[in-house]
Amino acid sequence: MTALLLALVVAATPPPRDNLRFGLDYRWWGRNLQFTGAPSLAGVSAGPEPTGTSIDVQWFPMSYFVDDARADLGLTVRADVAPEFRLRSGDATLLASVARLRTGLMFRLPFEHVEPSVHLGFHAFETSARPGPGKETVPNTSLTGPRLGLGLRVLEFWRMTFDVGVGGTLLVSTGELGSQAYFPGAKGNAFDANLGLAFRTWPFLDVRLGVDVTVHSLVLGKGVSATDAYYGISLGIIFKGVPLPGNLPPGGTPAHPEAQSGS
Repeated sequence: MTALLLALVVAATPPPRDNLRFGLDYRWWGRNLQFTGAPSLAGVSAGPEPTGTSIDVQWFPMSYFVDDARADLGLTVRADVAPEFRLRSGDATLLASVARLRTGLMFRLPFEHVEPSVHLGFHAFETSARPGPGKETVPNTSLTGPRLGLGLRVLEFWRMTFDVGVGGTLLVSTGELGSQAYFPGAKGNAFDANLGLAFRTWPFLDVRLGVDVTVHSLVLGKGVSATDAYYGISLGIIFKGVPLPGNLPPGGTPAHPEAQSGS
């Protein structure tokens, strides 16, 4: 039985490279912000709560015209928004919002069943909070900087695709947290990681469950530091382009539906 399963894996037809991946997720957000050496600022935490949505696009424009390394250079955009986010600080509750944006370039190496990739781009986290009933508040942040990331996709086996990614960001701005009112000259970095499992429902549509975390490590001043961590669970769909009629064999049905993942 084991030998038969291994033979099926080896004989499986690998899907072709995707031209487009467009993901739309519903997201449960969580946050944990903790200060060290700053007794005047209390830590806050929340979630995860079902408060946001995500859009994730990976587009390889040259793949429509060529079948060489240029087809593996892509443009990426990921946007996550939570317009109302409840933070807890002791007995107080603050209303907050958070938005994340990542843009850049990626280059993939399309091996037979795995697809490693390198990402180079820009990372931005924007947060704001309104004072609570006792005027409790936390500084707004604008954590931005260049990001370098690595990704890996294990391509379809029995309709499933597994993906994993890690990234690092050098923060060049910290928003209100790094202003004269709080900690001028604040600096830091960020680390992020994600895991996902997608299940193919049709040749051009996957359902994906994912988890991810982003941790910002901040040096605010002499003896003062902070960690601002975001984590989440997302559930959504990935649209990969409807197969063109010219890609179908006579009869109009793909000979290998798992191999018709892009237009």
